[in-house]
Amino acid sequence: MKLSCALILASKSPRRREILTKCGVEFAVKTAGVEELDSFDPLEKLPEQNALLKAGAVAGSEKNSWVLGADTMIIFEGRAIGKPQDLSDAFRMLESFSGKSHEVVSGMALVNREKNEVFAWSEKSVVTFKPLTPAIISEYLAKVEVLDKAGAYAIQEYGDMIVESFTGELENIIGLPVEKLQQILKKCDII
Repeated sequence: MKLSCALILASKSPRRREILTKCGVEFAVKTAGVEELDSFDPLEKLPEQNALLKAGAVAGSEKNSWVLGADTMIIFEGRAIGKPQDLSDAFRMLESFSGKSHEVVSGMALVNREKNEVFAWSEKSVVTFKPLTPAIISEYLAKVEVLDKAGAYAIQEYGDMIVESFTGELENIIGLPVEKLQQILKKCDII
């Protein structure tokens, strides 16, 4: 099925759709059925490579549109942290972040097959957690659905319970950094 829209978001993330909508951008959604990479050297470029995979897969059938792919991951103590397998895994993740900092890296790719143009970039933020007690972790997990979130948390949902501070763009931590994206969308006459 072909979509008739200048911009297509190759992501099923409701958070990314919400951020893009707030930017005033008209877009369609078409998810990419690709298997994401789980390693890359350097590790910080892994989200950018996955974003390129997603955008490229959708752009193959949407040659006249710009396709936006995105991927976000957490890097903690030199390792990529993904989504928790279950609530006990989520508890363990949050407990390991207690009183420490980690990086949130979002990779972005904007692809247009007809124009043969590709823009790819990454944005990084640093999140520092408060010291967390088991009771606070349990309360947070009772309030927020975390199984679909890298690192088992969402800064925009009761983030004040667990996050002490962050640097960088808040939207990056949520999953779609907008500052550079808006610049590139303007350059491509999408907005």
